[in-house]
Amino acid sequence: MECYCLFCKSGQEGAVIALLERSGRSAFSPYAVRVKLENGTLRRSRSRLLPGYVFFESEDQPDWERIRRYSGVLKALRYEDGNCALRGEDLAFVHWLKRYGGVVDVSQVIKVGTKISFVGGPLVGMDAKVLKVNKSRRQVQIALGDGEALFHNIWCSIEYIEGNTDFDRLQRESPEPDTIG
Repeated sequence: MECYCLFCKSGQEGAVIALLERSGRSAFSPYAVRVKLENGTLRRSRSRLLPGYVFFESEDQPDWERIRRYSGVLKALRYEDGNCALRGEDLAFVHWLKRYGGVVDVSQVIKVGTKISFVGGPLVGMDAKVLKVNKSRRQVQIALGDGEALFHNIWCSIEYIEGNTDFDRLQRESPEPDTIG
């Protein structure tokens, strides 16, 4: 089973997924849970993690001509060598997304000096580098791959927790926390 990625018109992901699934392929477009401050209250909402991108699996070689005719599809992502099947870090990223049902939830962090440590959520144990921390938006930018990877980085939401009962519970449920600087 190979995994592929289509770049679509933003907002057309659902229609492209439906077309792919009608042709017998499993498809998804990942979401991220975002935390926003609205009228003094923190609210959680879902938004596309990678707007315009749809991932799908196929046991046989996709009919690219037919797929290109789908309304909303702009192109299939390809590597420099012309291959479309995802590989390496890109494939590992898609498997990571699928492990969470295509939804990247909020990760819990604690401050350790000037660094943060992931203690809960999907970013615990992920082999990625934090590029930026946006404290006001409660987000971190994660580097996903090397120069050959199709997907370079994503923004994920975080919530700071105190070293209290919640932290102790998360610590017992999680592997060793990752400290990121």
